[in-house]
Amino acid sequence: MPVFPSKIKSLLGCVTLLILISMLVYFNSLKGSFQFDDIPLIKSHWLVNTNAFFDHPGSGQIGNRPILYWTFALNNQLALHQVFGFHLINLALHIGVTLLIFFTIWRARYLQNVCGWVFPLTTALLFSLHPLNTDSVSYISSRSSLLATFFYLLTLYIFLNLYCPKKIIPLAKKLILSLLVLSGIYMSVASKLIGVTLPFMLAVWYWGFIGHKQYPSFHKAVMSSRSVAIGFTMMTIISCGVLFFGDPWIYMPLDQGFELFGRIPYLMVQLKVIVFYYLKLFYFPFNLNVDSGFSFSSPTTDSTIIFSGLIILAIILAVLKWRNVWVTVGAIWFFITLAPTSSFIPLNDLAVEHRMYLPMSLGLSLIAGVGIKNLPTLLRLRLLIALLILLGATTATRNTDWISELSLWKDSAKKNPLSPRPHNNAGKAYYEKGALARASYHFEKSVANIPGFVASQYNIQNPESFLARRSKVTGKGGESKLESPGSLKIMAELVEPHYNLASVYLDQGRLDEAEKEYLKTQALRPGHFSSKIGLSSVYNQKGLYDQAMSLLERAIQTNISSSGPGFALARLNLGELYAKTGKIEKAIVEWDAALKVDPSLLPAHFNLGTAYMMTGKLEPAENTFKHCLKLNSRHEPALFNLAKVYQMQQKWDESSQQFNVFLEATGPNPSAYAQIGFNFNRQSNWKKAQSFLEKSISLQPDNVNTRIYLAEALANLGQKEKALEQLKSVLNPNPAQSAAINKMMANLTNP
Repeated sequence: MPVFPSKIKSLLGCVTLLILISMLVYFNSLKGSFQFDDIPLIKSHWLVNTNAFFDHPGSGQIGNRPILYWTFALNNQLALHQVFGFHLINLALHIGVTLLIFFTIWRARYLQNVCGWVFPLTTALLFSLHPLNTDSVSYISSRSSLLATFFYLLTLYIFLNLYCPKKIIPLAKKLILSLLVLSGIYMSVASKLIGVTLPFMLAVWYWGFIGHKQYPSFHKAVMSSRSVAIGFTMMTIISCGVLFFGDPWIYMPLDQGFELFGRIPYLMVQLKVIVFYYLKLFYFPFNLNVDSGFSFSSPTTDSTIIFSGLIILAIILAVLKWRNVWVTVGAIWFFITLAPTSSFIPLNDLAVEHRMYLPMSLGLSLIAGVGIKNLPTLLRLRLLIALLILLGATTATRNTDWISELSLWKDSAKKNPLSPRPHNNAGKAYYEKGALARASYHFEKSVANIPGFVASQYNIQNPESFLARRSKVTGKGGESKLESPGSLKIMAELVEPHYNLASVYLDQGRLDEAEKEYLKTQALRPGHFSSKIGLSSVYNQKGLYDQAMSLLERAIQTNISSSGPGFALARLNLGELYAKTGKIEKAIVEWDAALKVDPSLLPAHFNLGTAYMMTGKLEPAENTFKHCLKLNSRHEPALFNLAKVYQMQQKWDESSQQFNVFLEATGPNPSAYAQIGFNFNRQSNWKKAQSFLEKSISLQPDNVNTRIYLAEALANLGQKEKALEQLKSVLNPNPAQSAAINKMMANLTNP
């Protein structure tokens, strides 16, 4: 049995502990489902496998996060749309980041000729178990933060291995490590653009932990308080220059933060975000929320922004006074890695939890680790145990909120009841479960919160006026000519609750209320196509067929070049309206058009087959119903109608066989029994006809046609009295049925 040195034993023990504790705390995250942004992303056609990914135009562009999306494609290739695999990769990355924190600090301490595993282990454990990381680990779409941080730390660790105080590293090894460093920078940036700060942080770690040995005099001058203060001043001056003169070359994200907030106002409010959101949640990780609800404000109306700036300045001065290299490097790490999302590059959301993943890693967690390390041994042990238990329990509990979309947004709505977003998403989750009453409750809450949300989130002082002027000027496609991308972004958030509430009211049969909400949606967004489809359904159910058809005809004409599923649905609904009003040929045209847009639209295939059947086009009807059954082999209406087509073609055996397939899918059904009985009558198989027709009558005694068919079978079996009884028992026949009954009774009584 091999004997390991004590140093190796310590390393193995620390690694094992970090892996096991991380798995224990995040084990319940593996049960989570795909969440809101996950679903359209993971199910994109270009992410179904790695081949589709590489065939997609622009997949290799660094701004498109190619490394991130390649991992999604790989997940799908291994197990298509299986959520467990996605969560497993997220957890593995988090464990990898945790281990890299441990080994990076271990390596930096080695470069300083200082050993010991308590400090790196404490820092790694604090990071691994902190509840603020649940957004990044449990939410699949936040894998970008995990990947970028993993490659960020891996690159730093490789970079530190370029230097060794005890021996000379061969040139070939240095070249290989240097290439790996360059590759790591690319991998981090290609996972998420926060990786652009990596070269600067490599320089910081170099001067913090290597430069003091290679260039002691210069290092001392650079790391002096005066030099650091000058450095901060220069950075401030450069940042101001960038703010005022750097528009042409500053990266602008794809969202509309610049337009919504402006660069300087966004920067100012981020002072408050850093202190009263990020730092607060790090030290007091309670009431975590996927929807932060952080409101926009300006220094002229919100004194906490100025106060936050003073707190940040005090933190910087305290770091300078402490003169601890770990604290200094950790503070620089925190502010620099947070800069891409919390500086002069405005983003749509003012604060998001997963933005803290990289800044916490060797930033706040490192500083906290230093603080705990400097405590007396007994106190340090007690505090560490208490923290790990508290953080681990809180993280495991928070993971349960991410188990399903419903649990996540119920929790968010409870913690942030004045934001329309969580109520809207909770309503959608209830709607998908068929809980319409709960869905309407949350959608109503969402709609009621919209004016306050507009005022606080986007600093719009008169939200009612903003909402009222949406439909004043419209252009091509029905969109307002005055609508900019930022304005559209706001309206997209505000329109959806009205539309969702209208859809619930429609399903509940509350047609007047549904009509009101659909009209409100169109007032806010005149080109909202789906609300026009919904409003036409309201008019349809009210019997206002002309209004419904006119609305759909205009909507289709306006969006004639569209190819989305909503357009196919509009043509499907218009075809159904034409069919209701006897315009079968026009209905066929619309259903054909719907299928050209969406060939998998089963209702359009079924309606088309039914129309062919009604107009005597039996062969096209047969083919269309067969296509329906290729899409869904247990589609009951198609099973029944295909049997009817065979019956109309006088293919009695095929018809009866198809009705039996229908019965296998549905169980006992009086209509199917009656039709099989009718088929046997046409084949003069009176005994079998009697059997099936009696089964039908036992389930549906009042069916007139079935009793007529049974009377025919009984008469041919010589049971005239029983046949007469069946005919006499018929109630309320229509004129055609009465004529048939009278004729049969006459034949039975006058042979």
